[in-house]
Amino acid sequence: MVRIAAEFLQIIKDFSLFDDMYMNCFFKDFPEGIQFILRKILDRSDLVVKSVHIQDVMVSMTSKTSRLDVFAEDGEGNQYDVEFQFLPNENIPKRGRYYLGNIDQNMIRRGEDYDTLHEAYVIFICAGDPIKKHKPMYHYTMKDEDGNELNDGQHLLILNADYEGDWRLKDLMNDIKASDPETMKYEVLKERAEYLKEEEEGNMQLNMNLQNLMMKAENKGIEKGREEGIEKGREEEKTNMIFHMLKEKFDAKTIMRALNVSEETINKIKATMK
Repeated sequence: MVRIAAEFLQIIKDFSLFDDMYMNCFFKDFPEGIQFILRKILDRSDLVVKSVHIQDVMVSMTSKTSRLDVFAEDGEGNQYDVEFQFLPNENIPKRGRYYLGNIDQNMIRRGEDYDTLHEAYVIFICAGDPIKKHKPMYHYTMKDEDGNELNDGQHLLILNADYEGDWRLKDLMNDIKASDPETMKYEVLKERAEYLKEEEEGNMQLNMNLQNLMMKAENKGIEKGREEGIEKGREEEKTNMIFHMLKEKFDAKTIMRALNVSEETINKIKATMK
């Protein structure tokens, strides 16, 4: 049996679905997980997920690349992007608009009629309320000045997982935030969390992914230092590791735990990347 370092065991124990690496492993080869979440959020018990892609990259030769957390398609051709945002301080509305545009662009093929466009959903599940109107969920669609729906098939949903009041998705949000499987309510999500966190096979899967990603980030940091001819001390090396872990889509909470740095330090480095 391969021994897992104590610091990695603690990181794994503290993981929730707001940690990118854990989220990737959680939904990989587990379409019933995102299907369950979509059914709950959209209040549709008949929704059947046909395919799921994790960290799907939508590449354009001339435009900004989009990397979608969990991209799913149902049996009717409707498409869903579910994003888990631990620090929802980015411009979520415009990011949602851009993601919806990219989904549409990839949904219709050259020569096809616009009627072939199916429903498109971008869903941000946030640890906080980026809209600041103290609501648990916002569902945006295109409407005219009288409130009449355009019915163009685009939907942007923003959920506040930290909303303190009782509401329809309170238990689901708690399960998404949970690091301890024993505190989770829904069996389909709880069993998956138990497999990854408590069973040897799942535990090793997380450990290998964590080590590989951290090694990749560290190697990139060392390589960058050599290219610039920098004699890095411990703090400079750590700065480079934070920089490259951010580029590899590590979330701030994971970096804080792995490198023992403050959120303020991470935000300062993140600001230099814009």
